[in-house]
Amino acid sequence: MRRAVILLAVLLTGCNLDSEKRVNLEDFDFKTGDDTEIFFKNVRQYYYDLEENKEAKLNIFRYEDRVVNAEHPLLNLAIVINYLQDEASLILEPSNFNSDSAIRLQFKDNKNSVEKLSLTEFNRMEMLKFANGIYEALLSKKRVFLEIAPDKLEPILVDSKEREAFRITVSDYYRLTRLY
Repeated sequence: MRRAVILLAVLLTGCNLDSEKRVNLEDFDFKTGDDTEIFFKNVRQYYYDLEENKEAKLNIFRYEDRVVNAEHPLLNLAIVINYLQDEASLILEPSNFNSDSAIRLQFKDNKNSVEKLSLTEFNRMEMLKFANGIYEALLSKKRVFLEIAPDKLEPILVDSKEREAFRITVSDYYRLTRLY
């Protein structure tokens, strides 16, 4: 009986998504481990839609409870696993706004202080840094705005379902790549 209680405690702790932890991206290499891939496949994959790209040897995971259809701008994520290279990337999937040259965001807290974040290079490291900036803003309960034009802002990641889908995907990605 005692072993069952200990096993249950370990499983519940391991399945808990860390919603407060910050990460350090220095020297990050996008590598996954056998243990983290097994955990993702056996525990977390259930919450994702899977797209297999057999030609490229990639699996693409999108959080199943994400908002897909909306009138407002959306910013979703996909976890892309290259299973031959044991690597994973976090890819931004914007929709309902022009993101060809850059994505510019502003974060506001309750005191209306403003922080800005831009994505101008769409490589995997810059997308990861951008997603991490958004993730940290969401953890700090900041409101997120998309710069449509220099003086025009549009709220983004407004509804709790959108915010939580973004946060959970980043958290799962960090666990998969051992960032925490």
